[in-house]
Amino acid sequence: MKVEKSIVIARPVEKVFAFVTQMENVKRWLPVTEVQALSNGPLGVGSRFRQSGEFMGQHFEGAIEVTRYEPSHAFSFKLVDGPFPLSNDMTFDAVPGGTRLTLVGEADPGSKLKFAGPFLMPMVRKQLDTQVNTLKRVIESE
Repeated sequence: MKVEKSIVIARPVEKVFAFVTQMENVKRWLPVTEVQALSNGPLGVGSRFRQSGEFMGQHFEGAIEVTRYEPSHAFSFKLVDGPFPLSNDMTFDAVPGGTRLTLVGEADPGSKLKFAGPFLMPMVRKQLDTQVNTLKRVIESE
């Protein structure tokens, strides 16, 4: 299951990238209630975090690992300990008026939910729309 969403945020690339990659900020735009660093040192490829929260009405916990970190250009992570394989790739591009953030999420909910894909996709897309619009509102209000 793969979803993609782009949005233009009226702020410079450096500011958008810094906000998105500050892990404490995820609670401001994603359905995450707790974030805890599992690794020491500066954020980069291999950094790990434990997150918990709610997604589509279900409580979740999982550990994520940063898989790509290119300041002001790209940030990616994968779920390494959670209910199913999941990855998110974000790219940041300077455009007139701000930054185009493109988010691509891929998940494999497994064979038990494979049949539900056509029914889940509209809900997942709606959730993603809500999340990126919240991110835009939060960043642009600062």
